[in-house]
Amino acid sequence: MTVETQIDHTAEITALLEAHNAKEVLRLLGDLHAADIVRVLTSIEDDQAIELFKYLSPVPAAEVLLETDERLRAILISSISSAELIRVVEEMETDDATDIIAELPLKSAKEVLAGIKEKDSVALKKLLVYPEDTAGGKMQAELLAVHQSATVQEAIEEIRRKGRDIENLSSVFVVDSGGRLAGAVPLNKLIIAGPDVRIKDIVVPDTIKVQTDLDQEEVAKIFQKYDLLSLPVVDSAGVLVGRITVDDVVDVIEEEIFEDFYKMAGLNLEARVMDPARRSIRLRLPWLLINLATAFLAASVVHIFQGTIQKFVILAVLMPVIAGMGGNAATQTLTVVVRGLALGELSMHNARWVIFKEALVGLSNGLMVGIVATIVAYLLGANIMIGLLLFLGMTANLVIAGLAGTFIPIILKRLKIDPAISATVFVTTCTDVGGFFSFLGLATVFVRAGIL
Repeated sequence: MTVETQIDHTAEITALLEAHNAKEVLRLLGDLHAADIVRVLTSIEDDQAIELFKYLSPVPAAEVLLETDERLRAILISSISSAELIRVVEEMETDDATDIIAELPLKSAKEVLAGIKEKDSVALKKLLVYPEDTAGGKMQAELLAVHQSATVQEAIEEIRRKGRDIENLSSVFVVDSGGRLAGAVPLNKLIIAGPDVRIKDIVVPDTIKVQTDLDQEEVAKIFQKYDLLSLPVVDSAGVLVGRITVDDVVDVIEEEIFEDFYKMAGLNLEARVMDPARRSIRLRLPWLLINLATAFLAASVVHIFQGTIQKFVILAVLMPVIAGMGGNAATQTLTVVVRGLALGELSMHNARWVIFKEALVGLSNGLMVGIVATIVAYLLGANIMIGLLLFLGMTANLVIAGLAGTFIPIILKRLKIDPAISATVFVTTCTDVGGFFSFLGLATVFVRAGIL
């Protein structure tokens, strides 16, 4: 199969579908990678996507289903019969098949489990009990395990029997008589050892492992930290129940990254670029209404100082500058802090230092940006006192930005709430309210003191 990632075949395939040219559609699909087919499917109308999907044989159909988003996957699955779905599921690894079956209606899931091989059905039923976002939910049942008393020759024979059905094979897991994980033997070490050497003599006993209930994000961190290709998964008793491979973790990392981006933008995680307008409105409107409430909170602060603004209209001109710079500075701080929390670099032990550092950064940047803003305002005709107000307000708001961008995600993390959701709602509100209050509040003080 030729991979053509730089060529968009959407127009060509659409024309072939409209012409009902099945032969050319099949020829073109045979030359495309599953990822390229998904790209086409997400770019055409749903009815055409259904028609195109039916041209696929079980193997590419399985790959395509795993690459598509949940909305399109549900549409494609509902367009084929249970018998066809069973053939597609049989081409998947157990972890992938579990994800697909978990999304099916109960009746359809039972039909698929009853239709596949009994051995695979038993394995899938065991995996389905684990939450999707845990190590148990991400693991696959396909693995190579040998008893610690086996010889190297026996282990190699086991690889020959099962190895063809197992992808990303880098090591053989070793278990004791109770099925508990005793370690692992890398393939290169196994090949070098003599055929009569016992596995227990070459096993790496301190193999990194995870339990089934560990969160998928923590699993991804372990893969990143130790540069692993696969990771054994054990239950609470230490019994080996599956393994997680690096390709599954890449998906987890991508999922977590986009999840944080969506939350920081105030978007529903189910929103997609090809969604119908009505669905996009339904998913985005709630967050916009929440933002509207916080905007009125900021507006209420402005209302308090309405008299001061009426005396000096230029303050209304400069207010967006204060708020905008505070929002930008807060986003910078927030992005760094959320990333630090996600990677485990920032914890409650070093939080105090990070808060102090970000406040200092805010103060320093505020002083320098405030000086530049003051000069620009003066050149545009503002008097020196207005410039001083702008300088003080800018400095104060950038300090607020540093503190809010650090404090809020740390507090949310402490409360076991995803810190990524703090971006557009809490932090921006703090910089808007804080910026307006400090700038207009100082202006009111200047007016009453006769300085302005």
